[in-house]
Amino acid sequence: MAISNDYLRYNYFYKRSNAIYYTSIIASIVFGGVLKFFVGGYIEIYLYIILFNIAFLSNRKAVKYLYTLNVLVIIFVPVFRIASLEGVGFLQVFIENPLDIFMILVLLFFSTTTMFSYRALIIEKNKVEKLNKEIEELAITKERNRVAQEIHDNLGHNLVALNMNLDVVGNMVDKEDEIEEIIIKCQRLTKDSMENLRRAVYALKDKDISQGLIKSIAKLIHNIDHNSNIDINYNIDDKIEEYPTEYTNIIYSTLKEGITNSIKHSNCSEMKIYVEIGEQIYMTVKDNGIGCEEIVKGNGLIGIEERVNKIGGQVSYITKKGKGFIIDIKLPL
Repeated sequence: MAISNDYLRYNYFYKRSNAIYYTSIIASIVFGGVLKFFVGGYIEIYLYIILFNIAFLSNRKAVKYLYTLNVLVIIFVPVFRIASLEGVGFLQVFIENPLDIFMILVLLFFSTTTMFSYRALIIEKNKVEKLNKEIEELAITKERNRVAQEIHDNLGHNLVALNMNLDVVGNMVDKEDEIEEIIIKCQRLTKDSMENLRRAVYALKDKDISQGLIKSIAKLIHNIDHNSNIDINYNIDDKIEEYPTEYTNIIYSTLKEGITNSIKHSNCSEMKIYVEIGEQIYMTVKDNGIGCEEIVKGNGLIGIEERVNKIGGQVSYITKKGKGFIIDIKLPL
């Protein structure tokens, strides 16, 4: 029965509620005490194993009560057994066997010291590992932002200067000259390169949402509200914070691109954003802008589709001239 209880605790009960798990430990202590009283032998080994199990519980209150119960069983059950077998009083056993009682107490002391020292060591080790991970993520984020800034400051400025020079040359060249066509192509290339550069810089910086996805979205929307006349309302399911960084990065970048798309093309005065968790992750970016009859996908919408398709999601657009623009996104759980 004790073995069955231990098997269930180690394989099933730990996945369920703490109350069931703690009840199972109490049952093991009781089984061990009963076996020690009626059978004798080296049953204390079993109780010391339970003691080790208790020492690594996360609930301090549970550790205190369960540990005390187990120690009382280890100390007093053998005393009751001797008193019962020899037909003597409980106190007399203590008086006649002081060395045995002393050895039990010494063993308990060293076992307790060893177990809780090991527990403290593991806790500190986990703290150090967590701190190292945070430092590593901070260093990566710092380097990522530095690279993004370098790209923006150097390559970005060079592309802008090149485009300006092409504009000047285009104005100087004879309109009937074939060079005009080449210049126009070069201008298109530089504009496309500038757009791709902008997306690359955003992609590098958008990884930094360590403060939480919802807070990052709120900050983004606050900045837009502060600098425009667009009223943005949003409702984000709190459960989204539980998802891996890959998901939160894609969600943040996608929402950001969707907002940018509406601001640039819709001429809207109001936007609504929803992120809900159901059978899938449902995202909606809706504006009350001018809409359109035919959707022409620029880099913004293409970027959204690339991110969503990367994890097997779906993107759909709902629009009509004068009826606004809706981006509906579904991401698999």
